[in-house]
Amino acid sequence: MNLLKKHPYLLTTLVVLLVIIWFVLIEKGEYGAALFFAIPSTITFLIGYDRKYTDAPNSKLKSGLYAFLKVNAIILMLSGLLIAIGLEGFICVIMAYPFLVIPMTISYMLGLFIANADKSTQRNSLIFLVIFNPTTYIYDSYTVPIQEEVTSEVIINTYKDAIWNDLSTEITFTNTTNRLFKEGISYPKSIALKKKNNELNYNCITNNDTIVLEITEFKNNKSITFKPKEQTIPMRELSPYNSIDAKHLHNYFFVHFGKIQLEDIGNNLTKIKATTSYSYKIAPKWYWKLWSNYIIDQMQLHVLNSIKSKYVN
Repeated sequence: MNLLKKHPYLLTTLVVLLVIIWFVLIEKGEYGAALFFAIPSTITFLIGYDRKYTDAPNSKLKSGLYAFLKVNAIILMLSGLLIAIGLEGFICVIMAYPFLVIPMTISYMLGLFIANADKSTQRNSLIFLVIFNPTTYIYDSYTVPIQEEVTSEVIINTYKDAIWNDLSTEITFTNTTNRLFKEGISYPKSIALKKKNNELNYNCITNNDTIVLEITEFKNNKSITFKPKEQTIPMRELSPYNSIDAKHLHNYFFVHFGKIQLEDIGNNLTKIKATTSYSYKIAPKWYWKLWSNYIIDQMQLHVLNSIKSKYVN
């Protein structure tokens, strides 16, 4: 406690240093638990800890509401700065927000509680932060990428021969209504089967680029397996600038293969399945896996429902 009395701006200095480190991690493309959890939570912990010495105490309800509002203001301020200097875009900020707001609010409340305990016992618990952040950074260095397979399916009221004929020629997909895709996340707009030098490929036009999908397995009237010859652009970030160089747009998302399967289930009905195998180098895995699985599932359903719409009376 004497240290804080002698150096009243110590906590403010620590917060500024952590914000600088946070921005450096983003610029280097180190998207892990340190970036999304440890550093933001430490910043709000220090702000809560510092507030105990500058403001009058409030009730628990008021403290909780104040914490939530203050954390939202902090996230908006930092996010606005990231977007303004071109390090990030709106889409990823929106995706990260739900994960940031809860742990940052809790850590702010912990800062209030621990500061109060420290005042009454004349101790200083801030030393534990020296251990907490490096430990999280070490954890990130050993984290393996998300590796997932996502399968989506629909039932179409037609014979599978008709669908196979579409898959063996060219398909133009319907316009998407999903806001994330409309704002920049990649999704296919059309595919066309091409044969050259006994090699089968799909030419796939997305909203962001054109890619060639090498067909590795072609089971007539049953299934097609393919893989990208070059990785697609995962998204075009929504930004005030024409383009930004956010690190997560390069060498973070990898599609290993895609597969489309047809199954005759009788009564003039066909089940069509789409599967994507991918890996994704962003932590914490449990949170970002929810987003990536959701996005891939929605992309696959967009493709399958586009095919289905041709056969709706």
